[in-house]
Amino acid sequence: MRLGWATGALAGLVEGALALRSIGPPIDRFATMLITIGVDALALALVGAGIGMLSRRGVCERAGALAATASVCAVVAGTALALAGASSRVQKATDQPNFLLISIDTLRPDHLSAYGYARDTSPRLAKLAHQAVRFEDATSHSSWTLPAHVSMLTGLDPQAHGVLARNQRIQDYHVTLAEQLSAAGYATAAWVGSFDWGFVGSRYGFAAGFDRFIHYPHAKRFRSARLARAVDAFTLEHLDRHVGNARAQVDAVINWIAIDRSAPFFAFVHLYDVHSKPVTLPYEAPAPFRDMFCPGRVDTIDFCDEDVCASDRLLEIARGWRRPLDQHEIEIARCLYDGAIAFVDHELGRLFDALEHWALDERTVVIVTSDHGEAFFEHDYPLHSTLHHEITRIPLIIKAPSAIAGKRATGVVQQADLMPTVLELAGLPPAADIQGQSLVPVLTRFDAQHDVDTLAFDDGFGGVLLRSGSQTYIQHVQARALEGKPVAELYDLDSDPGQKHNRFHRAPDEAARLQQRMADLRRNAQELNARLRDGSKPEAVEIGEQARAGLRALGYIEDEAE
Repeated sequence: MRLGWATGALAGLVEGALALRSIGPPIDRFATMLITIGVDALALALVGAGIGMLSRRGVCERAGALAATASVCAVVAGTALALAGASSRVQKATDQPNFLLISIDTLRPDHLSAYGYARDTSPRLAKLAHQAVRFEDATSHSSWTLPAHVSMLTGLDPQAHGVLARNQRIQDYHVTLAEQLSAAGYATAAWVGSFDWGFVGSRYGFAAGFDRFIHYPHAKRFRSARLARAVDAFTLEHLDRHVGNARAQVDAVINWIAIDRSAPFFAFVHLYDVHSKPVTLPYEAPAPFRDMFCPGRVDTIDFCDEDVCASDRLLEIARGWRRPLDQHEIEIARCLYDGAIAFVDHELGRLFDALEHWALDERTVVIVTSDHGEAFFEHDYPLHSTLHHEITRIPLIIKAPSAIAGKRATGVVQQADLMPTVLELAGLPPAADIQGQSLVPVLTRFDAQHDVDTLAFDDGFGGVLLRSGSQTYIQHVQARALEGKPVAELYDLDSDPGQKHNRFHRAPDEAARLQQRMADLRRNAQELNARLRDGSKPEAVEIGEQARAGLRALGYIEDEAE
């Protein structure tokens, strides 16, 4: 027992010292490799010793043994990292820039102070936007995570890449952005806020082209080691309630970027902290961000309706099974959501500071975006199940060495445009058979315009959106008529930015034009998909019990029978 407390205290001191030097002298590749191997070996040895002790001791002594095991690993890793920190990171001169692609799940731009929101939710992103091009009207290809991210990394809309359902994945006949950059000599790594079965996990094909692909949880103490990740997983799930993983993610990204390398890098970071959560509160961040925009008010509400709480309650409301939130509850939900944004913004600030510390900020293209937004009953629903503007409009900020600092770009851009933009900035030829168009002209010329017609698809319910200029046309399945809901919606965002007045029956000519344009785009996408498949049968994803439990908690699977 004394050993556990003593080593735990020492580990705390070491981790505190490491936190203070989180952007200080980095570690080199060889030292990191030795640390990783040594810590894993030590962890296995200590676990074996711990098992022997557990067979002979009582409950309290078992707890001490486990604490000692985890703490000794932390001490050894921390000490080794401190010793390895003497080396310096120098990236060799190259004409090719680095790329840092950050996707913040479920982030809507009108809740960012970087986009003019009244609450100061994103001071670091606002600073980045002053140094970058901020796109005012970026549009998602989907209301949910999987197809949206596939579009980002393939340059295709969902009907063209074919990933529209939960059992579909990126196919081998698609060449992803990571694969193209890797083939061009880039070092590639990804950190995703999910397990391997998550919608940005390796089971869905996202690991293709990445040298390192790190799933949730992200070890807080050191770069790898099985025991550390197991301890962190337990802590995040049972003590932290899945709150605050961005801190560990950013630590891991900083450590990776710190490794001395001769090649430019492509880093993809998917942050999940803004997304709704199934435990306690529907949105939540660590203190002091948790209730920073409504101090003390969060503790006056439990967000439960009988025995259903947090995002589970929101999901049942979205399905029509429970009463909607009242106005007070909606305001608290917004406050919690904004606090989560502020937490992520703070953590990204540490990452941006690290790039500046290593003099990499002028050589690194930073792209910050999202997969989709989030609704707070603007159209009678919570979460992100519809195709209205609060869900399909996403932030997009691109900072590049050649970009015009502070420019606000108008015109509709889409997620599929990211891949050709990165390739052009890297000096690489455009990928064949992609739909996206490079945004480099908009980044580098004051007079350049970009305005594309964009398709978006909902979460498997048959809804399709066409965004064309200021017009948004949403086509639903006919079954909605049985529920007394419109089967089609038409809005002009210039005159009706909140999409409150459906013009479908009042503007039949415009509706007919957009219907035909949607049909043409869908047909072209289907033909492109068939050409890419070339007769092959797409590989499906098997959704196991662990994945079902996780997806059920997030609302993507309704019951055991599904």
